Amino acid sequence: MVEKYIYTDKEELKLYEDSVNAYRDIVNAIRTAEKKKFAEGMAEGMAKGKAEGMAEGIAEGMAKGEKAAKVKIAANLLSLGVPMETIMQASDLSEEEIKSIKP
Repeated sequence: MVEKYIYTDKEELKLYEDSVNAYRDIVNAIRTAEKKKFAEGMAEGMAKGKAEGMAEGIAEGMAKGEKAAKVKIAANLLSLGVPMETIMQASDLSEEEIKSIKP
C-alpha cells in the first residue's frame, strides 16, 4: 500500500512542487534534445541518400549515353560496309550486340 504524504508546511510543499517542476523541466529538455537530434539525423540521412541517388542516376545515365553512342557508331560503320572485326574494335561492342542493331 502506498502511503500519501500530506504537506502541512507551506514552505515544504513549495519545495516539493519546485523539485517536481525542475524534474519535469529536465525531462522535457532531454526529450526536446532527442527530438532535435533525431530530426537532424533524418535530414542528414535524407540529404546523403538524395546525393547518392543523384550520383547513381547520373552514372547510369552516362553509361546509357555511352552505350547509345557506341551503337550509333557501329550502325554507321555497318552502313558503310566496314568489316565486323573493325566495328568491334571501334565500338567496343560484341559481335552479338552489333548484329542486333537494326539499320
